[in-house]
Amino acid sequence: MSSEYSILPATEAEISQIAELERICFSDPWSEAVLTESLANPYYRFLVATDGAEVLGYAGMFLTLPEAQIANIAVAPVARRKGIGRELLRALCNAAQDAEAECIFLEVREHNLGAIALYEGEGFGLVGQRRNYYSNPTEDGLIYVKEIL
Repeated sequence: MSSEYSILPATEAEISQIAELERICFSDPWSEAVLTESLANPYYRFLVATDGAEVLGYAGMFLTLPEAQIANIAVAPVARRKGIGRELLRALCNAAQDAEAECIFLEVREHNLGAIALYEGEGFGLVGQRRNYYSNPTEDGLIYVKEIL
């Protein structure tokens, strides 16, 4: 893997690699069918970070204007700590702003300290908690929001 990567809209050709990242990164991964449906949804923004044909990370967001909801951000273990997650998050925030969303929400596992630090570092603030929101293992979800307009 080189240190160069591009962030682009996801394509159907990348779904199998994105599904593999889901399986690697999450205990309750989205299926290829759900990923394909999301890609086709006009209210969903789906981005990938690629190094040539290799998907290093991806991010997805639903637009329910005037709000946006980040659904997932994942980076391959070998590509972590290189700023890819931060750039994907910033690209989603830019896409939400371009769509004229007023704010962007996300949920994160309460013990995912790396992700929490990333979100707080990018201006997201804690606004709530969902008890037992996640499974495998059961864990509370923390709700964050960022005003963008």
